[in-house]
Amino acid sequence: MGSQGDLLSGVATAHDLMHRVVGLQNRINQLSTQFAAKTEKKTKRHPVLYAVAGFLIAFALITSTPLKAITYPITIPFFSMGGMELQVMVWNIVNLVLSAIIGAVLYGVISKSADKGRARKNAAIDQANAQVEASNQALAQSIEQTRQEIVAVQQRWAAEVAPWYPMDYDSIDAVDFFLAAVRNHRASTVQEMANLYETERHQRRMEQGQQQILNQQRIGNMLQLGNLFMQGQILSQAQQINANTASASSNLDWIANAMGKR
Repeated sequence: MGSQGDLLSGVATAHDLMHRVVGLQNRINQLSTQFAAKTEKKTKRHPVLYAVAGFLIAFALITSTPLKAITYPITIPFFSMGGMELQVMVWNIVNLVLSAIIGAVLYGVISKSADKGRARKNAAIDQANAQVEASNQALAQSIEQTRQEIVAVQQRWAAEVAPWYPMDYDSIDAVDFFLAAVRNHRASTVQEMANLYETERHQRRMEQGQQQILNQQRIGNMLQLGNLFMQGQILSQAQQINANTASASSNLDWIANAMGKR
């Protein structure tokens, strides 16, 4: 850097590029958190559950009071053959057979209904997944575009800043300080601004250490005052105990004297 103006221009460029690359990286980090996961389709079927449900529904219908009359006439001839016990047994068998038949029919109905419901859910899932895929692709495209912008910034840095900029100070705090120092004529060379930054940073560390010591001293003072207060309470209690003891001793002496006179 040949002159104050060249140094100011160079530091300003370094400042802009460094802030630019940090902003771009933050954008990538934010975009990366916006990716969404796709929802899995509903593919599992439950044939056993459908069959059991169909049978139970059919059996409940057949054995209900209004529908008993349908199967009861079939069992009347068995009453004369074996009495009420045989008739009831045949009636139960007939109900079970009819329940199985109707249950098979209901199984088909329930299965088809479940398949249709699952198909509707899968269609909605496919639509949602398509939106997720489109959104993820847009995010990936934005991230790739941002990466290309970072590459462009890196190329400018390598060409315009890296040859003269002290790389041990490649931080936002340092470049902000350099720009303020050169702009306010506190430094006119790279060495001066680096040395000034180290001096300022050392001073900040010293001030922080002193502030920490002051905070600890304040806490110590508070604890000391607390200890003094506790000691005062203990001393007051001891004095009260001594006073009570002296009073009790005086009373005992008076009683003893009175008894002696008698």
